[in-house]
Order: sequence, then C-alpha cells, then structure tokens
Amino acid sequence: MVDAVVSSVVRRLGGLLIDQVIFLQGVRDEVNYLRTKLEYMLCFLKDAEEKQDQDSRIRKWVSDIRDAAYEAEDIIDKFILKVEEEGIPERTGFKACLRKYFCINKQANKYGIGKEIQEWKNRLDEIDRNHEIFKIRNIEAAAEGSSGMNERFNQLRRTTPYEDDQHVVGFTEDVELLTSELLRETPHQRVISIVGMGGLGKTTLARKLYNSSSVGGQFDCKGWVSVSKDYNIQDLLRRTIKSFTTPTTKDELKMLEKMGKEDLEGRLHELLKESRYLVVIDDVWDTDDWASLRRSLPDNKKRSRVIITTRKKVVAESSGERKFVHELSFLQEEESWELFCKKVFPDYDGVDDKINRCPPSLEESARDMVRKCHGLPLAIVVLGGLLSRKHPDEWPKLQGRFWRHVRGDDFESHDSTHVTQLLALSFTDLPHHLKSCFLYLGLFPEDFEIDADRLIRLWVAEGFIQQAEGETLEETAAEHLNELIDRSLIQVAQRNWMRIRRCRVHDLLRDFAIEKSKELNFLHIYDGNVYSAPSPCKHRRLASHNCGLKRFASFDQSSNLHLRTLLFFDSENESAEIGELQFLYKKLRLLRVLDLEEIIFKHSQEETEHVSLVDAIEKLIHLRYFRISGSKINKIPPSIGNLQTLQTLEFSQWYGPIMLPDEICNAKQLRHLIGWFKYPFQVKNLTNLQTLKYIAVDDQMEFNPSWDLINLHELCVAFDGESKGFTLDSIGRLRNLRTLFLEIADTVWNPTLQPLSHCQHLIQLKLHGEIGKLPTEMHEFLPNLKYLSLSGEKMEEDPMPSLEKLPKLTILDLLNYIVYKFACTAGGFPQLEILFLVQCHVKELQVDEGGMPLLRGLGLYSDKVSIPERLRSIPVPKNWDVASVDEWPY
Repeated sequence: MVDAVVSSVVRRLGGLLIDQVIFLQGVRDEVNYLRTKLEYMLCFLKDAEEKQDQDSRIRKWVSDIRDAAYEAEDIIDKFILKVEEEGIPERTGFKACLRKYFCINKQANKYGIGKEIQEWKNRLDEIDRNHEIFKIRNIEAAAEGSSGMNERFNQLRRTTPYEDDQHVVGFTEDVELLTSELLRETPHQRVISIVGMGGLGKTTLARKLYNSSSVGGQFDCKGWVSVSKDYNIQDLLRRTIKSFTTPTTKDELKMLEKMGKEDLEGRLHELLKESRYLVVIDDVWDTDDWASLRRSLPDNKKRSRVIITTRKKVVAESSGERKFVHELSFLQEEESWELFCKKVFPDYDGVDDKINRCPPSLEESARDMVRKCHGLPLAIVVLGGLLSRKHPDEWPKLQGRFWRHVRGDDFESHDSTHVTQLLALSFTDLPHHLKSCFLYLGLFPEDFEIDADRLIRLWVAEGFIQQAEGETLEETAAEHLNELIDRSLIQVAQRNWMRIRRCRVHDLLRDFAIEKSKELNFLHIYDGNVYSAPSPCKHRRLASHNCGLKRFASFDQSSNLHLRTLLFFDSENESAEIGELQFLYKKLRLLRVLDLEEIIFKHSQEETEHVSLVDAIEKLIHLRYFRISGSKINKIPPSIGNLQTLQTLEFSQWYGPIMLPDEICNAKQLRHLIGWFKYPFQVKNLTNLQTLKYIAVDDQMEFNPSWDLINLHELCVAFDGESKGFTLDSIGRLRNLRTLFLEIADTVWNPTLQPLSHCQHLIQLKLHGEIGKLPTEMHEFLPNLKYLSLSGEKMEEDPMPSLEKLPKLTILDLLNYIVYKFACTAGGFPQLEILFLVQCHVKELQVDEGGMPLLRGLGLYSDKVSIPERLRSIPVPKNWDVASVDEWPY
C-alpha cells in the first residue's frame, strides 16, 4: 500500500511542476529532485512490502519511505501557502506575475524551503543506506517466510470449517438454477461461473453442486482443483490430473513430476477427451490463471461442464461464449440466523425446541450481532465459533465490540485467521491505483449508502485518479469504482439508468480498511469517544461521525497542519457558530477536501451567513472540494472566486435559489457546481465545468457555447417563467452535453427538440412538467439517445409512435400519463431493455409481436395495466431507483 501513497505523491509533485509554475520558480530543481528520488524508491517498494510482515526492519524501512513521501508533499504545500500569504495577491496581470516571480526567486530561502529540503535529502540518504542493508540481508529470507505463510493459508483455506457441508444454509434457489444450467441438453462444453466477495460461500455452493447426486451421477468423471492466489502452473496441472485419476505406480508418479507444462496439458486433454466430465476450478484470481487449464479441457461435445469460483467478474466474463455467470447474493436475515444457530448449537435443526435453541434472554443481542454480519456466511460462522467458546453470560459483553473479536485481534482460531487472510488477499491483489480508492471507503460510517458520484468527485479531489488518454478524470474514477465492484469489494445499493447511484461496503471490509489505514496514517475516525479524538500523529484524512463541529473544534489542532481531508457525517442535529470555523483557516490551511454535511450555522444580525461562511474558507487556497448542506444560503459573495484550485462546490439542500456572483468564473478549475442557482450568472472561463445543476431560469439561457461551458456534460434546468418562447438554441450548441434534465412549470410546452440534434453525445434526457405533443422526428434529432424520462401531465396522446423509432433507446420512464392505451408496433423499440410506467392512468400496454424484443425489466407502478402474456414473466429490475427521477429543488 505504501507504493500507492508514494505513487500518488510523485504524481502530485509532477502536477505541481506543471500547474504551479509561478509559485515554484526558484525551487523547481528541488521539487524535481524530490519527485525523482521517490520514483527511484518506488521501484523497490512493492517487493519489500510483500515481505515486511516477516521482518521488522523491512517494515520500518517501508514506513520511513511513507513518511518521507508525506513530508515532501507537506514541504511544497506549505511553501505555496507562504508565498500566497506574503506575495502580491491584490495585483493582477502580467506585471504582477513578473514581480511575484522575482519575489519568490529571491526569497525562497526566506521561507525556509531550502533548509527543509536539505534536511529531507539527508533523511532520504539514510533511508537509501538502510535499503542496501535490508535488500542484501533480509528480503530474500523474508520471501521464503512469506511463501511459507501463503502456503499455510492456502492449506487452511482448503480445510476451513465454513467450507464443509455441515453448516450449509441457504443457496436453495442458487442450487436449483445452477443445476439446471449444468444439466442443460447442449452438447458443447459450458463454463458456469460463481462470482462473489471472499467469504460469501462460493466454494460451499460449488461443493454442494459437486456432491449432489442429481448432478454427479450425470458425469463419467469428476475433478476438483483449488487455484488460490499463489500457484505454479505445472503444479496446478498435476493436481488437476490427480483429481481425476491417481497414479498407480511410483514410475507413473515420477514421470508426472518430470513433465513440463505442454506435456501436462496434453496428458490432461488425452485423459478427458472421451469422457463426459465435470471439473470445479476453485478460487480463480486472474484470467491467465486458468488459460492453460482451459486449453487442456476438451470440448468433446459430450455435455461436459466446468465450474469456476472467483471474486472477479472480469474472470467470469472471460470464460468464452458458452458461459453462465451467477453472482452470489448475501444470506437473508432468517438464513443468517439459522446458520449462526447451527454453528453455536450443534444439534440445532431449525425446530424451536427447549434444548437446542438460543436462550430467550440472549436472543435479541445475538440477533443484533448476526445482523451486523450483513449476510456474509464466513463472518456469521466465525462469530458463531467465537460465541460457542464463550459462556452465554459473556455474550452481552461482546456485543459492542464483537467485530474486533471476529477479526481475530484477541481470539486465536483458524476461523479468525481465515477472515484476516481472506480480506488481506483481496487487498494485496489490488493494483496500487485502486488501493487508495478502497481504503478511502473507511471514512464513511458503518452501513452508510455512499452516493457514487460524490465518491468519484472525492477520489478526483484527493488526487487518486491519474489522467488517462481520451478520458476525463471522472470517467477513469468510474472505471475504478466498477472494478472494485467486479472484485466484490463494493456492493451496489441502487442503480439509476444503468449507472451506479449508491454503493456500500461490507462492515468487515470497512473495518479492514480502517485497520490498514492506521498503519499508513491514511485516515482516522473520530466518533465522539475521547479515545478516538484527533491525536498528535500525522493523519492525512479525518472523518467526524456523530459529533458535529463543536466537539471537533474544541480539540487542539496544532498538530494537524498536515490534514488534507475533513469530513463530517450525521451532524443534522448539530448547530454551530460561524466563528467556530476559524480553526480551519488558522490551523488547517492545507485542507483539500471539506464536507460540512448537515451542520446548521448560526449567524449574528450584524453579518449575513453567506458572507461569513465563504469568507471562512476563502483562505484555504489548496481547497478542491467543498460541500455543505442544511444552511440557509441565498447568496454567495465575490470572494468565492479566490479559490483557484476548487473543483467541486456543492450545496446539497435547497431553501431557495442561490445568487452566484460573476466572480464565480474566476474559479477556473471548477468541474462540478451543484445546488439550486439563480440564472443568469457569468460562465465565462468555466471551460473545465462538467456538471451544472440545478439552475432556475425565468426566461432564456443566453451564453456563447462556442467559448463557454465547452466541456459541460450534465445540465439540469428548471424553467419557471410564463414566457412561452423558451427554446433550446443555446443548450443545443453544447457539443459535449451528455445529460440534460429539463423541468417546465406553469405552462404547456410543445418541445422543439431539433436544436439538440447538434448534441451528438447526448445519451440521457429527462423532460418533466406540462409537456404537450412530442415531435414525430425525435429519432432524427436524438439518434444516440439511450435513456429517456418523460412526464406527460398534460399529454393525452400516446407517445409510443414518436418514441419507438429511437434506434438506441435502452431505458424508458413514462410518468403521469392519462391515455387509454400505449401501443408498440412490430419492430418498435429495437434496443429497449428496461421500461417503467409510473403513476400512469393507462388501461393497456399493447406490444405487437416483434416489438420490444430485448425487454428484460418491466416496472409497473401504476393502476392495473393489461399487458401481453409474453411480458408477464419479465421481472422488475433489482436495486433500481423507481422511475429514476432525480429530486428537483422544489
């Protein structure tokens, strides 16, 4: 993980050399030296990190590099801060820039950066010398110890109790579904993939299928092989061969041991070519892990089957054309309770007898602990193993701190070791650019549903995302989020129009992230407990849970000058004085991320809140992300333009439209402007702006789309005027627009959508309000549209004739329609997959044969609607935001 920290700092220093030319003149060579030296050490880090658990000296060396990277970043950020404070901020223009350049060039030593960098160089030289010692004497030896540890874990994994059939609960529907797939009458070989996070029971389910008489009896031979994280391909092939047939003589065994990869592949292929076989390949980590095995498994057209279990969806998806991917769900609450009881009470059979059941006085607390396992079988079994070794009188003492026991901090057992190792394996396997993203999840409260867009913006502001060619930072971050989901490290809580809207992390994974972060000073959680209060150690990120601003501000912040992130959660019952924000610009000057969620600020009669609030943060020149909710703000002062590095400005609760000053256009790095803002305001220079929502417009939107908002991707407009002349002319020339939400109030609008034909990237459109007749040429204006939401409060005509011609339409929401029938003709909606009808007073949905051929999700949230027989078996999409309608600010 330290490689991720150092890599992030290296990118940050490289970016500063480009972006902060004026600030860094005179110390450019020193900054370049910092970066180069850290890049050199980065080459050795990955190898050393893998061995550090076996040698305390290597662990110390890795820790020293982490601290050196943080210190390098601190030196530069503090230098920029001093220059800004003592420079010439009141002057602008070319001459002022020249004066600041010469001022900095002459006075670099005045700020002490030369001395600090020299001290840093001396420390780095010492770290370098230590590395040479450790490299020669310890890393190789540590590698052997690490290898032994991994082998012991792999052995443990194959025999861990939760894999045994003794405690199998649930999986009934999974077994039925997968059995039908295994026994399908298709002659070609098929690959059945079971995907899910570590500890979810993938191997248990595979073993249940493997041992089933209804399945096993259909095959001539069966084999089972565990791949695991560390493997040797020749050994893997040998074990697979042995799982099908045992060598009968020593010579046979010796010959098998001498075979190379190609010979072993040929031997396995020859062994199976005439048989109908079933093989389970358990715990596959990479697409390359089983490519060799796959070549060895012949498609002999005898209905042979392969089952693989994996944590990574990308592995499952790479199984060829003849595959079936099954994502394993968590246990339901009663299934979780049954599994727990089977583990704690050996004779438990589900019958509520008086001998083998949980004591009534303890059931409530036991059920609470089981609920906190969130349906993860491994966690439930480990918890049951812990409590089965305790006298029932001790259970209440464990309730408040049982996660610590489950993680094995003070409970020695194979089960708890398995939990720790299971999570560590998934984390270690992450590329370094995903490790920081994963650990960041530890900042959010337990059971918290994380807004995916918010998380992506935070990752970008933190500097975790590296620019990829042809992509925005946000697009790359979204790929990182999807990869963590595919690796089963994040769960999807809610989807909105194919996009992930909300996600969550399992408590075990969250606790693992927090524990791992402590080693790195990566983050710290303050929950109001005196023992969790901010301490004089070098935390980079801090989240305050349930304690508000007052208690946090009361602690001495003098040691937290290095703090870069401050997040508040669950502070809706807290109020604070504006003056209590003074500690931010007095002591936390290096903040990049500030989220004051739901803290309500009071203000005196002498000064208005909006001035005080923004004035309190305007000196945070490194600030990239600022979010606030719950405060009644109606106007933003001109000083907002001083935040030159600000990327996200979000006011997440509305009490009326906010007036933005024209100086907002001076915040040239702004990427996301979110709230409810009164138009017009100056948008010149906002060329980096991607998100602008929501804006209240009385008349027209007039701006120059050739120069202004040229990178705008998402625009949400609420038109609240009585003028019937509202047009989309300016909006239609936003060539990079991808998402447009438009609310029309107090007038019936017959939309002229032709201007949107210039928006070739527009894929998502919401038109809500009193909309009249739709144009028949919609398919010509919007050829790339995929997601459409329409509200038809005043529409009495069937919209289907206009909509069914849209060639790429994938998701359609229809709301508030009052028509007798929706009619889709043959060939209509050729790409439609999801259809929602919400509060529509419609009697019939008529779909001719050949219409909606790809429909796979149907949500009817209306009066009883008659639908064709062939559509009745189509399910409601899971984890979808009903009607997919964003909340408008009124």
